[in-house]
Amino acid sequence: MEYKLITPIAKADGTKIETVTVKESYTGQDLKIIGNSGSKGDGDALIALVACATGLSTSVVLNMNARDVRAVGEIARPFLAGGES
Repeated sequence: MEYKLITPIAKADGTKIETVTVKESYTGQDLKIIGNSGSKGDGDALIALVACATGLSTSVVLNMNARDVRAVGEIARPFLAGGES
């Protein structure tokens, strides 16, 4: 599923990421990463979820607009729960 970012992400080479693909299928490794980060707090779990959902690095997600982080998290959550969005 494509998501158009509210605030594009500026890359080091000067290009911008304007959309991200939120995957609809997750692996056991994704669940482990997301689950283990949850012990640190809800914020870390959300960052891990968005990183796993988009393939972006944690450092990129940490610098994303908060509204984009929350929106991508909301899109991804139903797929982890086995539901549909």
